[in-house]
Amino acid sequence: MNFLFPPLERSDASPLPPLEAVGGKGFGLYWLAAHGFPTPPTWTISTFAFDQTLQRMGLHGRIAELEEALLATRGDWAAIQKTLERLEPLLQEIVSAIEQAPLLDRIGQALEKLTLMPTQWAVRSSATTEDSPDHSFAGQFLSLLSVPQGTAIWNAIRKVWASTFGRKALSYCAQNRVPIPRMAVILQPMPPITERDRSGVIFSHSPVESIPGVLIQATFGTGETVVKGYGGDLYSVQGNTVRVHPMPPAHIQVTAPDGYTVPTKSPTTSPLTEDEARHLADLALQASNRWGGPVNIEFVWRAEEGPLFVQVRSAH
Repeated sequence: MNFLFPPLERSDASPLPPLEAVGGKGFGLYWLAAHGFPTPPTWTISTFAFDQTLQRMGLHGRIAELEEALLATRGDWAAIQKTLERLEPLLQEIVSAIEQAPLLDRIGQALEKLTLMPTQWAVRSSATTEDSPDHSFAGQFLSLLSVPQGTAIWNAIRKVWASTFGRKALSYCAQNRVPIPRMAVILQPMPPITERDRSGVIFSHSPVESIPGVLIQATFGTGETVVKGYGGDLYSVQGNTVRVHPMPPAHIQVTAPDGYTVPTKSPTTSPLTEDEARHLADLALQASNRWGGPVNIEFVWRAEEGPLFVQVRSAH
C-alpha cells in the first residue's frame, strides 16, 4: 500500500499509478510525464493516507450517514440545499476532525525528506472523481500555492482533505448523483512566482466557435487569475497564424514575501509572444493526439525557462 507516489521519470517504463490511488489530477500528471511532456516534479499523497486518517478519526460511519442522505435527494437542487443545511453540524464535525488530524508516521517520514528541499510548495487536490470525462469537479476542491516549508505543508494537506466535505463539493456530488470521492494530494516544488512568470490554460480544440483553432488564455503570475475567471489574453492559433484578443485582468496573483499568493497590478505587456503561443499550441495538439481526444491543459511558463504542464483533462 503506497502512501506516497514519487515523480515518474520520462524514461521510466513502469506502469502508471492507479487512478484510484492518485486521483484524477495526479493520474493526468503522471500520464503527461510518461508521454514525455514537460511537467514539474510531482509527489502524490495517495488516497490510502486519506482513508487511514478518516479511519483513525472514527469518521467512516459519519461520512456514510452524510452520503446516504445526499444520495436520497436524487439530484434535486432544493432538496440538496435543505439536506446540507440540516446536516451542517455534521459537516462541521467532519471538517474540524480532519483539520486537527495527527500526522501519520509514514506521511511524516516522507514529508521530512521532501521538506529538505529549500523551496515552497504547491499543495493541490486530486480527488478520484476530479478531471473525469463525465464530471470535471473543476473548482470544487481546495488547492494552495506557494505554501511555506514546515508545519504549513501538513496544515495545507489537511485543508485539502477537508475540502472534500465542503458544501460546494458535496452539492456538486449530490446534483450529479455520484458518491463522495476519496482525496489524494499533489505536492510540487514551487519557487516564488513573480510578475515575469506566465500561466494559463490551453484548449487543444477551442470551445468558442468564433475563436477557432487552439485557444490559449494566459496571464502573468499564477494561473489562479485565469482559472477563477478574472481574465487573461486570448490567443487563437491555427497553423502559423496567431490572433491575439487582449483581455488583461485588473490584477494578477504572485507569491507574497512570506509565502502564499497575493494580488498585484497586472503588467501592461502581452504575456506570450506569437512564437510562444505556437509552441504551446503544438504541445497541446501532440497531447490531444496521444490522449485520444480534445484536452484542456494548465501550464506555467517561468521567465527564462521552458513551459511546464501542471494539469491535463478531457475537454467537455
